[in-house]
Amino acid sequence: MVYLILCFLLGFFNSSLLSPSLSVSSTHLCRPEQSSALLNFKSNLSISRSIYKTHCLGEVHIPSHKTDSWDEGTNCCKWEGVMCDNKKGNVIGLDLSCSGLIGSLQSNSSLFSLQNLRWLNLAGNDLGISEIPSEFGKLRSLTYLNLSGAGFTGFVPPEISLLSDLVSLDLSLNYGLFFRNHDFNMLVHNLTKLENIVLRGMSLSLVVPYSFLNLTVSLKHLSLSYCDLQGNFPTQVFHLPYLENIILRSNPNLTGYLPETNWSSPLSLLDVSRTRFPKGLPGSIGNLKHLKALSLSSCVFMGSIPSTLGNLTKLTFLDISDNMFQGQIPDVFGNLNDLSSMDFSSNNFSGVFPSSAFNLTSHTFMDFSFNFLQGTLPNNISGLSYLRKLYLYANLLSGRVPGWLFSLPSLEYLDLHSNKLNGPIDPIQEPNLVHINLTFLDLSSNNLSDNIKSCMLVKLRNLTVLDLSFNNLLSVTRCSDDVNSTLPMIDQFYFSSCNMQRFPSFLNASKSLRDLDISDNQIHGSITKWEAEGWENLVTLRLSMNFMTGVEQVPGKNLLTLDLGSNSLQGPLPALPRTLLYLLISDNELVGEIPSKICNLSILAVLDLSKNKLGGIIPDCPENFSDLLQVSLRSLNLNGNQLEGSIPQSLANCNRLEVLDLGNNKLEDTFPYWLGTLPELQVLVIRSNRFHGDIRNFNDTYSFRSLRMIDLSRNEFTGHLPLELFENFKAIRDIQENKTGGPEYIGGDYYQDSVTVTMKGSDLELVRILTVFTIIDFSSNHFKGPIPKAIGELNSLIVLNFSHNSLTGNIPPSFGKLAALESLDLSSNKLQGRIPIQLTNLTFLGALNISHNNLEGPIPLANHFDTFSNDSFAGNSGLCGFPLSKTCGNDQEPKSPPPTVADESEIALTWKIAAMGYGSGLVIGLSMGYIVFTTGRPRWLVKMIKRNQEKRMRRRIHRNGRRKN
Repeated sequence: MVYLILCFLLGFFNSSLLSPSLSVSSTHLCRPEQSSALLNFKSNLSISRSIYKTHCLGEVHIPSHKTDSWDEGTNCCKWEGVMCDNKKGNVIGLDLSCSGLIGSLQSNSSLFSLQNLRWLNLAGNDLGISEIPSEFGKLRSLTYLNLSGAGFTGFVPPEISLLSDLVSLDLSLNYGLFFRNHDFNMLVHNLTKLENIVLRGMSLSLVVPYSFLNLTVSLKHLSLSYCDLQGNFPTQVFHLPYLENIILRSNPNLTGYLPETNWSSPLSLLDVSRTRFPKGLPGSIGNLKHLKALSLSSCVFMGSIPSTLGNLTKLTFLDISDNMFQGQIPDVFGNLNDLSSMDFSSNNFSGVFPSSAFNLTSHTFMDFSFNFLQGTLPNNISGLSYLRKLYLYANLLSGRVPGWLFSLPSLEYLDLHSNKLNGPIDPIQEPNLVHINLTFLDLSSNNLSDNIKSCMLVKLRNLTVLDLSFNNLLSVTRCSDDVNSTLPMIDQFYFSSCNMQRFPSFLNASKSLRDLDISDNQIHGSITKWEAEGWENLVTLRLSMNFMTGVEQVPGKNLLTLDLGSNSLQGPLPALPRTLLYLLISDNELVGEIPSKICNLSILAVLDLSKNKLGGIIPDCPENFSDLLQVSLRSLNLNGNQLEGSIPQSLANCNRLEVLDLGNNKLEDTFPYWLGTLPELQVLVIRSNRFHGDIRNFNDTYSFRSLRMIDLSRNEFTGHLPLELFENFKAIRDIQENKTGGPEYIGGDYYQDSVTVTMKGSDLELVRILTVFTIIDFSSNHFKGPIPKAIGELNSLIVLNFSHNSLTGNIPPSFGKLAALESLDLSSNKLQGRIPIQLTNLTFLGALNISHNNLEGPIPLANHFDTFSNDSFAGNSGLCGFPLSKTCGNDQEPKSPPPTVADESEIALTWKIAAMGYGSGLVIGLSMGYIVFTTGRPRWLVKMIKRNQEKRMRRRIHRNGRRKN
């Protein structure tokens, strides 16, 4: 929403400030040589003949083929897009913006012979991804030049600085275009008449910000958003006497601060969002009496809001979200009568929001989300008759939902989710709600407790989105007279984790209903055909975690998502619509075989039928898999059934497959080496089946290059551990930094895969899998021979389990290079020799089991190795030292680890992994959905992780909050 409003404002400024006022001459014929030049220019370009609306410069246009009117023998002054003077008939202006021109603008173009051109606009065409010809420098009469979004790349030629009469220059939206620092210095030094500079989206990474000190004092409009500016922006630029608009948005490596004193200018638009201006918002901001739009979001601003902000009486747009402002919101906004957009989200505000701040009188949009506001909502609020949108979500607001909110006649959007509101929702029970214009209501994630009567709820006739989820003491009951009651406009209804005990009958006739989430309730029985027919337009249906026993008919002809997981569904798999993208029916009691019709779900991306009682074989769908599912199927989970036979080799055609979990079945096959051709396969689980034989046949073709998790445990594999397979694990060997700053899980935001792993002898379910989580589990098989030293090269491995095999030889000292390892289990083998002192370098190691082998010698005590219990070393008669009761002789004292193993580069690598995976062995904990703290984890890092996780979760709620206009 903030971005759309800014785009509107910028569009206004661009159209009003950057476009010249031109008239077409009709009294003179244009000169023949200029007519010929225009026709020659046209002949070297082609025209897109699309009959559809196209996107040009961020807007939707009906194609305008201006050059179609250019015919030889006619007066070129009357051609569309051509402007002539009224005296000599010279072509002085050319506006071919968004004209569908395609081609390359060459240096010998006849365009450069039009020496009288004053205005030239080629924006929004496709000029062949070519460089800007240096011949533009010949057009010395130009005052207006717009090459925005024309496909130019390379460096801006220095000859542009020869256009000394230029008043307006727009090179924006040419994403492969660069300025050299020297050339930019020449431009700002020579073009002394420049009033408007728009460089949005081109690269200024080579330009030193202090070059802007040479900007002309006549500058009015400066747009430098998304330019990759780096360094310190000079504060003096904000003091330019005629500057009306300055836009530095989305230059995250740009630092600076706003003027603290003597700041008085005609600024109307100030946008430094998504930069780094950490010093604070100065009180001098109140001197900008002409300011209409102020955007300071995501700038690391600190401190409090100055009271002088209330002096900006012309302000219509205010965004200070996602900063580190703190303290109480000052009582200064009562006089900002023109304010239409207000966003205070993602800060550290405290205290009660002042009531006068709501004393706004014209179509106001307000957002104080993601703060730490405390106390109750104010009751005596006036002047809100034009309030349309009110966001107060993700705070610490308490008390009841104020009734005055529902008395606001213009209120359309009300979002109070993720607070501490409690008690009944009295306003919803009022009989006069039929006159309310509310279209969006979100009260989710509070402590509300109420028995809402459906016949009162349907009074909200205009409601399109209703979210009451995650209020555990909330329920909806039917009225005796609500047989024909409905919410006719409802599009999205969310009532998850409440106390609903039956399907909401008032939704059955809601023909507009598309998203329905009533998961995690107490609904029993079946989905009847009557209910399914009432939800015929559903796109998303979530009914998981209830007590349903059957499905007579799956509702919806356009259903994309069906989630029936964690119920008590019995019988065979129900008939399914072919439109499904996500099918989730795990943890039920389904029986029978997986029908071959499952192959008809041609766009299926996720299929989860785990934890049922399905038998038979996995359907082989070679034709469908090769032609359709290869571009859609991403996750296949059939874990925990009674499936037999082999893995269908048609899966090798599913090139998008990331997760394949066939564990805990009765499959009988050899190792599916042919799955190694899948370029995106990250998780392979075939644990607890009847797989057998040697693991071999690996080469460059079967590389498993993206595999992060492989679990072959509890099978009947034999032979040596496959050295070639470990050498192919590039994704486990190469560290991929997390550039987003937050945890990333396999499956993204919508569907996050889960998997079960063995830790400390127990099966633990990872409810979501970090993309940096890596595991190799070959336990409980019949492997023999030595452990390959190459495993020590897998420096981003988190879990390694080779227990319960017949492995021999020594524990490789190269294991000391497994810098990210959190769990190591080599128990119940035939390993011998001493415990390598290099293992003490594994500072993240939280679980160790090397029991029941033939190890000997002293147990190393360096670093945190003395924190492991007796169970970690039991069953090795030759071991001695703490924590075992057997002591060692003087000649058996452990030596310090070699310094070459954990040098400075190794430590740097360790902390790189820590930052990537949220550090100090937290990868497993985060994958499980909670943080596990073990010895040696720094408290400052723990606090940082908890704080960042909470803030990130609020932002995710914010982004997925279905904010609509």
